[in-house]
Amino acid sequence: MLFIGSGGLAAQLFEDLLASNIQDVVFWSEVDTGNDFIKERFPIIGTDEEVVEYFTNTSTSFVMCIGDIGHRKKMAEKFTKLGGKQASFITPFCKISPFVKKIGKGVMILNDAELEPGVIVGDQSLLNKKSKYGHACIIGTNCEIAPLAIISAYAEIGDDSLIGIASLILPKIKIGKNVTVSAGSVVTKNIPDNAVVSGSPAIIRFYKKVKPSAVEV
Repeated sequence: MLFIGSGGLAAQLFEDLLASNIQDVVFWSEVDTGNDFIKERFPIIGTDEEVVEYFTNTSTSFVMCIGDIGHRKKMAEKFTKLGGKQASFITPFCKISPFVKKIGKGVMILNDAELEPGVIVGDQSLLNKKSKYGHACIIGTNCEIAPLAIISAYAEIGDDSLIGIASLILPKIKIGKNVTVSAGSVVTKNIPDNAVVSGSPAIIRFYKKVKPSAVEV
């Protein structure tokens, strides 16, 4: 399996990889990693030619090991075009109810995350260490939930949203698409698309500038 990225997120899951006993682990990186323990244990490749060779001769599976939402999405598209298929990585050290409703494709779930019954996780989302998900909450596609964040029961997180470290989303709250919730925030009201919020209780600080979509005529 090919892991895309060898920085901070890769360092977080290094021990999980060893414990999972996954064979044929290879990392991809554009630059030399500063994590010597990774390159001492696993091979690292860095060119498109090496990626294509790996997909052709070893495995087509790749896991996005990049935290930034936009970059992760862009790189997933790149490696899919090179012939890969995005796979999920779920650490054996998290707690997932057998009654979770859905975990999508290309999802990463790290140490000590807790998912209660009825939870839905969209494709390509990252659920970080010690984050918690109350029953029947919904995590959209390509979201990043930072360490120690709590998504309460029946809350909904829209696609492409970032929920910051140690933030709290109260029950039944709806977070729009492309929203950023800053670290330590407590969200008590619904948040519209493209908003950046912070504070306790969280308030909207500004809206992101979004390029208009092309319209076919």
